[in-house]
Amino acid sequence: MCRCGREAQCPVPHVANGQLSSAGNFTYGSTATLQCQPGFVPSGSSSTVRCTFNGRWYPRVPSCVPGQCPHPPPVEFADPQSRREFPVGSTLSYSCRAGFSPVPGVSPAITCLHNFTWSPVPRLCQKVQCPSPAIPHGREAGPSRAQYSFGQQVQFQCEPGFVLRGSERVQCQPDGTWRPPVPFCERVCDPPPKILHGQHSGSGLQQFPYGSEVKYSCAEGLALLGAESLFCTSDDGENLTWSAPAPQCRAVWCPKPVVQRGRVTPQTFTFPYGLLLHFSCEQGFGLQGSPQSQCQADGTWDPPVPTCQPVLCPQPRVPFGRLRSPLGDRRWYQTNETVTFQCLPGHQPPEQGMTPLEESWTATCQPDGSWTPLPKCMKEGDADVCQEVHYIKSIFECGVPVEEVKSLLEIQKLLLEIKKIKMELEN
Repeated sequence: MCRCGREAQCPVPHVANGQLSSAGNFTYGSTATLQCQPGFVPSGSSSTVRCTFNGRWYPRVPSCVPGQCPHPPPVEFADPQSRREFPVGSTLSYSCRAGFSPVPGVSPAITCLHNFTWSPVPRLCQKVQCPSPAIPHGREAGPSRAQYSFGQQVQFQCEPGFVLRGSERVQCQPDGTWRPPVPFCERVCDPPPKILHGQHSGSGLQQFPYGSEVKYSCAEGLALLGAESLFCTSDDGENLTWSAPAPQCRAVWCPKPVVQRGRVTPQTFTFPYGLLLHFSCEQGFGLQGSPQSQCQADGTWDPPVPTCQPVLCPQPRVPFGRLRSPLGDRRWYQTNETVTFQCLPGHQPPEQGMTPLEESWTATCQPDGSWTPLPKCMKEGDADVCQEVHYIKSIFECGVPVEEVKSLLEIQKLLLEIKKIKMELEN
């Protein structure tokens, strides 16, 4: 519908967070531009509109919507939060990558400003630092550094007299620690001393930590004088040393063993270490001690060399008899010494009739400490019975017929009864 004689007037729209501005009075044919407040932008593709003949704005007046910042800027050693939109006024935080840590006192967040730019991005991350890996009595195999950052490796070696305990090489980890753990240097003993004509069990080894043991041995025919084993130990709790001086390998000789009234086998003129001797005594002497002894590494005989002592016989005792000579109360008699016996009254040797000489009533001390057979004393009358028993025994041994033996036994029985009656009548 045409409004003749009057210009078409477009209304002044209310735009949140913005307003239309025009050089004219918003009449037909005039144009206006939407101006948004800071932080806002027109929502349409164009911010300019035109007043049409029917009093409307064309295209439709856009609105002011919050603006967006572009993708956040890259930050060295850091990654931003994962987001798609970045409206004005919003904040965005960065996190440091593995092996890097935030710079102390610096905020990891940036803000989208009203001019659609990001607030300045400071240096947010720095490389992780590991503590100094210095160890007592040890050093780095290469040049040392003032700082040790993530990923750097260190190789160690110990001073002379020390051994490395742990890994030889370590690396600075993302959490600021060393992996494997930093090793340490342990004090060790110097190589054990060498000896002439001998060796020790540590040959070929380079390190001898606390508590190590080495054993020494000598060449064949030589004896080890001193401690067989040495231990790596400490006298003051700090310095290490070997527990004893090194032993020596020497030819060892024992003194000639002298045994009076004795014999030594084998017979030799030298007595080296390890020689085994056997001892015995002459007749009439007994060995006191071990019958054999061996030359030891310290030049002594073990067991000790024995002695030969005279063999003695104990005082002989005869039931119903006594010593006639020698007189006295001697308890021991020497070898070959002879004693004479006599029977007490009412007693006699059983074979007196067969050996009437008093010299047969003797006994002699033998070299083995025993007496020759001692005489026996029996009651008078018992001797005849014994003679009869011996007579009967001899008959059996001679093979006399059994019937004749029976007759003889009957006769012997009668004789014994006669003797018994005679003794009863005498009493």
